[in-house]
Amino acid sequence: MEQPDLYFEIAGLVTKYLNGELSADEAERLNTWISENDEHRRVWDRLTDPVYLDEHVRYWHGKDPGIRWERQKRAITGKHVRGKKPFRKVMRYAAVLLPLILVCSGWYFFHQKTKGSSGEGAGDLAEVHASIMPRGKVAQLVLANGKVINLNDSLREAITEKDGTQVHNGASALSYLSGASYRKTAVYNTLMTPRGGEYQVRLSDGTKVWLNAASSLRYPTRFTGKVRKVFLSGEAYFEVAEDERHPFVVDAGNTNVTVLGTKFNISSYTNDPGQKITLAEGSVLVNEKRNDKNKGVVLKPGFEAVIRNNENNVRVNKANVEAALAWKNGMFIFDSESLGSLMRKLSRWYNVDVKYDDGVDTLFHFTGRIRRYEDIAGILHLIELTGKVKFSLRQHEIEISPK
Repeated sequence: MEQPDLYFEIAGLVTKYLNGELSADEAERLNTWISENDEHRRVWDRLTDPVYLDEHVRYWHGKDPGIRWERQKRAITGKHVRGKKPFRKVMRYAAVLLPLILVCSGWYFFHQKTKGSSGEGAGDLAEVHASIMPRGKVAQLVLANGKVINLNDSLREAITEKDGTQVHNGASALSYLSGASYRKTAVYNTLMTPRGGEYQVRLSDGTKVWLNAASSLRYPTRFTGKVRKVFLSGEAYFEVAEDERHPFVVDAGNTNVTVLGTKFNISSYTNDPGQKITLAEGSVLVNEKRNDKNKGVVLKPGFEAVIRNNENNVRVNKANVEAALAWKNGMFIFDSESLGSLMRKLSRWYNVDVKYDDGVDTLFHFTGRIRRYEDIAGILHLIELTGKVKFSLRQHEIEISPK
């Protein structure tokens, strides 16, 4: 049986299972397939996970990159459905859409055998299983003396800095023991994530920082003076510990962000056209450092500040906070995002280079969501469904051509 037919057969059996219509022979066939290997077990767990299915149901019900939910529903069931769906309805609609979910989630591509691919040459998504995955919870810690320590989620290590600060690594996060006093001389550490990596750190004042891929954070092991200041390159989410006497300042390229206690995200990659600060809770003061006359902008929750590289002012917009913080929660959520911006994010997370052929429209917008720890083929296939572009994979390079 050809692979597409096989997976549509499995989708049909799972559909019957969800609807309680599975016969004894069909149950035996499904159980045989599930028990064949660990990959099939993972597919089964995913396709019967209500949370995962609900995400896809909501995805196809909302904005869609080319195949509208309502059109698919009418084509398959002849019915029109609106509004928020309770659990049983979610499972029923998910069952109806399982063949679509199975293919568009990339399961076919995840399990398609590589045909003549040993890393040489390029191929279409339907022909080559690239196995391009993120690295996960990995980072490097640079100590004050220049020593570099490679970090990962299985490393358990206690480090003592030259000022006596105890640093612990465990569960994909660094932790600095709280210091009661603010010392006169600061000792700095730098946490760096590679492309495809992410990590967390709890600073000595209790502030928690999530560091996205291809980012670095420079900070003192214990804060000194009247201001708690750190330096960011890349993207990070902050949950700042309250301390009215010592404001917390993030120096991120052209921008200073000052807070007392709040939750916010900063995206400040050098290869992006600008910087973006998104506020989830509290308030922050955003200053554009190149404009001496700029007194700054105070953000309220649910808004974002945007600073373009070629401008000396701060623009304030209503924010999609869920999309801005999705990376921290293990998701990609693209809300009418340009292809150029989207591919920069995928490039950093999956550690791939991107090449554009002539005629590719990098400004066309895409809306969708997918888990960050999926194979890259899944999200690329979703984008291909728009009919705008076509992807080819060659080792760790993605070539994009017009459809």
